[in-house]
Amino acid sequence: MRAKLRKYFVLLPIIYLLTAVFIARGKVQYVYLAAILLVFLTLFVQFRYKQKPLTFLAQWMAVLAVIGLSASVILSIEKVELLAEPNHISSCSLSPVVACSPIIASPQASAFGFPNSLIGIFGFTAVLTAAITILAGATKLTKVWWRTLLVGIAFGAVFSTWLIYQGVFEIGKLCLYCMLVWLVTFTLLWLVAAYSIENKHINLGQRLDKLLSYKYELITLTYAIIFLLIFYRWSDYWIGLF
Repeated sequence: MRAKLRKYFVLLPIIYLLTAVFIARGKVQYVYLAAILLVFLTLFVQFRYKQKPLTFLAQWMAVLAVIGLSASVILSIEKVELLAEPNHISSCSLSPVVACSPIIASPQASAFGFPNSLIGIFGFTAVLTAAITILAGATKLTKVWWRTLLVGIAFGAVFSTWLIYQGVFEIGKLCLYCMLVWLVTFTLLWLVAAYSIENKHINLGQRLDKLLSYKYELITLTYAIIFLLIFYRWSDYWIGLF
């Protein structure tokens, strides 16, 4: 049973990806609901059937990668639609504050001369491929492999930090698809970093290694910081909704 579960678990992320991009894309709320459902299904599977640490990590890598990949693909589609029709209102533009179109049209959205979403598509596809490789049975992966994976995710986290600042404080709009990318990128960073340290793939010094081993605490702290920044930036707007 467990062997079949590991073999077919990857179908869940693939189903989510297809659902998010081809069915739920018109409503950002539906994409979020699908992502939450996928996370809860993953938690159920892992609670019901205890996994080895590597399989546990690979399953979360697959889940988080497809959530980030779907958001990146949708942002790319929105970019094309906005270029074709300047008055196009993106599917995640819900209010004066929660509005993707101004962010997609901003110079920061093409930091390297092409849409940032293309970086997301490439990066999350690489993480998904790595996860599928592990779930397919690859267990003897080298230190270089893990270090390369971690460096790539770390770059994504640093870039996401810059994008958070630009979106929240410079552009002054909140993109919900962008926020999905931020959340999954930092979650991937802390999970992969903790696993790499626990299995001696990297050594950043005793203190830093110990700090990074608290992966769940770091994930919680990161989420708290992001949501507090968002609340602080538009506190009057959020309070006015009640």
